[in-house]
Amino acid sequence: MPYRSLPHASLPSQEVIDLVRQSCSDVPEGSTLLAGSFYRNLFKMVPEMRDMFSDDLGPQQQRMADALLAVVRHLDSPDEIAEYLQQLGAQHHRQLGVLPEHYPHVGRALVRAVSEVSPTWTSSMSSSWVLVYRWITAHMLAGAQEAASASSGHRGAH
Repeated sequence: MPYRSLPHASLPSQEVIDLVRQSCSDVPEGSTLLAGSFYRNLFKMVPEMRDMFSDDLGPQQQRMADALLAVVRHLDSPDEIAEYLQQLGAQHHRQLGVLPEHYPHVGRALVRAVSEVSPTWTSSMSSSWVLVYRWITAHMLAGAQEAASASSGHRGAH
């Protein structure tokens, strides 16, 4: 799942956003069902990523579930969500060591997880998630790159 840089990532159409929202409509607020499926898929696909997280995934699953559902709910406010995603990308870079090459794996695990928990899953939803995830990734990577630049500049100042 290739990612695009921020200047080349446009918010998907309302139809695409609606399909993504529909795929999550049966996931109750506060539920970690989707996040649990996501992490199972991610660690199955890329076992070495398991070491990036604490042994107790419960809090991480809750944060991921809350963040993902918030993003899906607020895609109509792309400027606010973009800023949030950039902060999240910076945080993931600093705290977890997430690298650009991890994002395609995360995307595949996410699409697979949504397909597993959505009773109304269709191939159109899969395509829609790929488009939305590319937009999400562009913003998260922009935040991660800014954090990486800031930390490398900060180290050079000592």
